Amino acid sequence: MIIKEALIQARKILKTAKITSADLDAEVILMHTLKKSKEFIFTHPEKKLSPSQEQLFLKQINSRAKHIPVAQIIGHKDFFGINFKVTKDVLVPRPETELLVEETIKIVKVNYKSTVTIADIGTGSGAIAIALAKNLPQATVIATDTSSKALIIAKENARRHRVKIKFYQGNLLAPITNNTINIIVANLPYVEKDLKNRLDKAENRGLKFEPSLALYSGVDGLDAYRKFFQQIKRIESLPRFILIEHGNKQAPSIKKIIKNALATAKTQVIKDLASLPRITIVSI
Repeated sequence: MIIKEALIQARKILKTAKITSADLDAEVILMHTLKKSKEFIFTHPEKKLSPSQEQLFLKQINSRAKHIPVAQIIGHKDFFGINFKVTKDVLVPRPETELLVEETIKIVKVNYKSTVTIADIGTGSGAIAIALAKNLPQATVIATDTSSKALIIAKENARRHRVKIKFYQGNLLAPITNNTINIIVANLPYVEKDLKNRLDKAENRGLKFEPSLALYSGVDGLDAYRKFFQQIKRIESLPRFILIEHGNKQAPSIKKIIKNALATAKTQVIKDLASLPRITIVSI
């Protein structure tokens, strides 16, 4: 099988499985299989795959046809210009979450000329914490997660990218209440639990391969944030800023949760590239 034939066959398999990103996924998986660039694939269409490459490629294409996320199949995902190891134990970093990193960097550059301590709550793969540490050398970054398996991946990613981050295992802020923190960032689970019953829809099928703990949070998806802000309310030394990611229809409910815990706090909603409310910034 040559590259051109491999792509044609892969696209057919993926489109039959109703994978909306069939063309791109076929290319990414072939690049991973051959360890070659996109340019190589398109300038060498007659290049023959070895038997082992062909076998691996078709195996991975068939995995994608089951709606397993590409990042899990190839074992990594780019986020904020950084490549992260990804497994079934962590949520695949999403492009919209880059906005959370961007807004945090803006706040630090405007408000902190020297040192600043940032906590990333629910770190998962460590993508947010590591992106912040790489881009803010003056920052001390700490991170928490309830999953020991996720923390193994986060620590490995931190070592790969040579950043110093102190990781803690525990429920949200519980393990770090004795720390003085200037900024808290969080991308907590915010999917309503009923979506679990609708994973047969093409756009949702990939979710069943990602950790439920990192996705679902009660009837309206906001139980984790309710607990998060109640924990913040009890902190002796409150952070100056809190930045959180949420669903595009959850901003009004998030604001009520914040006001219930922090009556005098100011909130600002930031829209993502699709002009949907995605980030809430809390100023205390």
